[in-house]
Amino acid sequence: MDLSLFVTIGLIFLVTSAVGYARSRISDRCLRSFHRFNVTLLRTDGKRAWGRMALSAGGIELAFPMREHAAPGVKTTYLLYAGEYPLIQAILRYADRLTDDERRARDADIARSFRPGPLRRFARTVRNFIGSATDSLRDVLALVLGRVQKLQDRFVAAEGTDTLTKLGGTMLAEVSSIHDPLLERHVGHRVVVEAVEGNEIHEHVGIFKEYSAAFLHVLDVQYPHAWTLEVGPDEGLEEERVLVAREGATLKVANHGSRPVLLVAVDVGGTERSIDALVEAGGTVSLPLDADAGKIGVRLQTVRDVDMILPRSRAAVRHRASEPAPSEEPESTWDFVFDLGTLIMRRGADDADEARLRESLERAPDDVAAAARLGGLLLKKQDYAGAGRWLRAAYNGRETLPDGGRRVRMQLRELARRQAAVGGRPTTGAARPVSADRPAAPSRN
Repeated sequence: MDLSLFVTIGLIFLVTSAVGYARSRISDRCLRSFHRFNVTLLRTDGKRAWGRMALSAGGIELAFPMREHAAPGVKTTYLLYAGEYPLIQAILRYADRLTDDERRARDADIARSFRPGPLRRFARTVRNFIGSATDSLRDVLALVLGRVQKLQDRFVAAEGTDTLTKLGGTMLAEVSSIHDPLLERHVGHRVVVEAVEGNEIHEHVGIFKEYSAAFLHVLDVQYPHAWTLEVGPDEGLEEERVLVAREGATLKVANHGSRPVLLVAVDVGGTERSIDALVEAGGTVSLPLDADAGKIGVRLQTVRDVDMILPRSRAAVRHRASEPAPSEEPESTWDFVFDLGTLIMRRGADDADEARLRESLERAPDDVAAAARLGGLLLKKQDYAGAGRWLRAAYNGRETLPDGGRRVRMQLRELARRQAAVGGRPTTGAARPVSADRPAAPSRN
């Protein structure tokens, strides 16, 4: 009886069991931070789900909040399998809506990450070493098994050496995670993350907490939260501390919060009209409406504090960001919250909008609103010369804009920041301030 055959089978069984155990117990270290928290899952196809997240090696499950008087048989959870992770656009944990228990758990997790004890520091060092030296350790394993096979043929069958080497390499890969020295030095610092959202690239600023092979985890991101309010004639609604009211032929949007709100668009009779006006904290913006307009939809964006998990296939840490002023939010922070984004693919709708706006400006060169919208669209398309021309024209006529030109001024700061980056001058993630009386001129490059 060949003893080496039984020894080889036993070794393969043991290693396979260890690999299976590792796969069943080891979960993504970014996703692990959201385990048992209420989160919102955004998918690349525009769908979303929310609930209390339960993480396992096979995927994530979101348990919907229990509602009173719910009909029997309704869906209570949402499952996303590990093989469907490429569908993730982002996972959001609203830091400003945490319960007391969740806040304590979040603070403890952050403390463990940013102020680790000696054992956690040693474990991370070992993990990073294994992650960066997996190929070398796999070669060492093959060398050891080859040496054993050469010295003691009766213990390990020759056919089993390659199998054990592959299983050992798999075990190393399961236990370790990808070590990225470039990202490692930015953990715990404020960074600017570029994320692909649809056909655009958007930037988000936050504290870089962790990374894994598949995800990035960023804390304290001031993130745009979008919603729509429908109001009828002589009606007022308030949500997220924003009051939208109809007073005759006038629409008023009053911001009762402490952060700016972006009035994105107004839908009247199924036709959406872009507004893109910035309503400052404590401020009000008024818009004229047709007197006979029925119920209208008002699309808004406000600022929410969120923790984000982003897939590395759609996001990257691009810059180290400057620290905010200790007493107040820097003005440029809102540039990143309400950024226009950068088009990475031309769309027919954008080309049609550009042609329509140019035609409108040919007929009425003093149409300040059209100039502002065209400048913003060209900024997204990275036509900085054209964007600068039309944004400056809009800023010069800012008195006729609903927000007095505040949104245009924000876009001019963004234009200056992008031109500085293209021109090779360093940028720390904060836009260069623009004088209220003299907006920045475009680059001559």
